[in-house]
Amino acid sequence: MKQIKKGLQILFALGILCVANIFHLEAQTSKFPWPEGKKMALSLSFDDARKSNLELGIPLLNNYGIKATFFVLPSAVQANIGAWKEAIAAGHEIGNHSIIHPCSGNFPWARDKAIENYTLDRMQNELILANEQIRDLLGVTPLVYAYPCGQTFVGKGEFTQSLVPMVSSMFLAGRGAGNEVASDPFFVDLAQVTGMGMDEKSFKDILPLIESAQKNGQWLVLVGHDTKESGSQATYLNMLSELGAYINDPANGIWSAPIGTIAQYVKSAREAVSDTVNNPQLVRISSNGQLRLTAENGKGIGPEIKYMPDWRAFGWFTSKDKVVWDVDVPSGGVYEVWLEWSVSDEEAGKEFLLQAGDQSLKGIVDKSGSWETFKKKSIGKIPLKSGYVQIEFKPAVHFEEEALLDLKEITLKKVD
Repeated sequence: MKQIKKGLQILFALGILCVANIFHLEAQTSKFPWPEGKKMALSLSFDDARKSNLELGIPLLNNYGIKATFFVLPSAVQANIGAWKEAIAAGHEIGNHSIIHPCSGNFPWARDKAIENYTLDRMQNELILANEQIRDLLGVTPLVYAYPCGQTFVGKGEFTQSLVPMVSSMFLAGRGAGNEVASDPFFVDLAQVTGMGMDEKSFKDILPLIESAQKNGQWLVLVGHDTKESGSQATYLNMLSELGAYINDPANGIWSAPIGTIAQYVKSAREAVSDTVNNPQLVRISSNGQLRLTAENGKGIGPEIKYMPDWRAFGWFTSKDKVVWDVDVPSGGVYEVWLEWSVSDEEAGKEFLLQAGDQSLKGIVDKSGSWETFKKKSIGKIPLKSGYVQIEFKPAVHFEEEALLDLKEITLKKVD
């Protein structure tokens, strides 16, 4: 039966087996399911509500049917309220860019509004006020935010605090600036969507960013300011024209939409495939007070170990295979360890080792009935210190051409 399962994995990898659900299909190869089989997503964004956006940029984008996100300050839109409402009617998105655009006091022009002199309360109040004023002026409440100058903090030194948790609670997405890589839709923190600059660049300069995102199935967010023929802090109109034509060529496989539209899609798609995609990440305490080390959030290491989305488990094929989790232990103490696994009666009985820092726990893999029958039971207790720890699960014995088990989850429950 184990060899049959291994053969099915190969069939899945080759794309031979058909499934009805597109999310499930994409989960087999860990490719993000962009709409209509697109290779990547692309969002154009512009900061500060520059007048040139209304006069030149938006008409050009409209000609190509491209909808962008404009991060505005309420004071900047007051002189052209009618034109900004027309932009909204054309499908463009309005985002929050704060009330007074605080930045580091290292910028001479920002010294009197230095973000180092802000507190979280002050910033939150200003973001709420900006949302209210934008709603009153334009009739829309922003769902997305762009960090002014790309800075995600307030304060300095020992008093520095992150704005990210607050932005996460207030907005669907927060966009950075000056970043070096596009966002991985499976991994990205929507409160910290990366933004890469497009001001003062030619299409030839931008194309490598697009090609990299196409190759990796990423979400590329481009950041601009003015939209002009030339000048500093300007996204050049000829670049936008070439980019618009490239986006509209179906052969390039680009889904272009405002940041909020793509962020909502990413959020929904990730929820749909969250328990069928192996996406290693730090394990934190769950809402029920447990540490859940699942096959989805662990990293398989070894020559033959495979994550099997149809069983939502890791499968062992050699004694050199293991699974590793990065774990944030909230408080030190003794934790009871629960194992959810499956194994055939023929392969049962091998010894396993759970290693957590300098602590370890050994046990024997009991019978579960079959490879398709998963069971859950307590396998013992282990003391853990608070803070970061790497936890490994692996065979404690050497074997050839056999298997240890299929591992679905290890759950840690504090008992003291």
